[in-house]
Amino acid sequence: MDISEYTKATGNFLKAEDVANSNEKKFVITEEATIQVSEKFGNERLHIQGEFDKEKKIFDCSKTNARTIKEVLGTDTKSWIGSVLVLETYKTKTSEGKLVDAINVKEVIKG
Repeated sequence: MDISEYTKATGNFLKAEDVANSNEKKFVITEEATIQVSEKFGNERLHIQGEFDKEKKIFDCSKTNARTIKEVLGTDTKSWIGSVLVLETYKTKTSEGKLVDAINVKEVIKG
């Protein structure tokens, strides 16, 4: 028995595991982005809503990824709707020194 669906991460936020397990790795922006204060990190985070592998997800976008997106799509997040982010994962260290996967915007395709 294949338990892939059973063990799949749940929740609205896009995770590095989702990207690593995806064949297409494409996130389609469906709504205007918002800035939220992260309870986990205590700082402002850009939340981009969209579809990833036919599921609604929120991409908790770092400032580095936001700058990459801004270079192609500009600063008005309403104009980002319909654009596609091609994603990849990379290894990074947490403040505790643990090596974890993170999401990187590899390419931005204007919609």
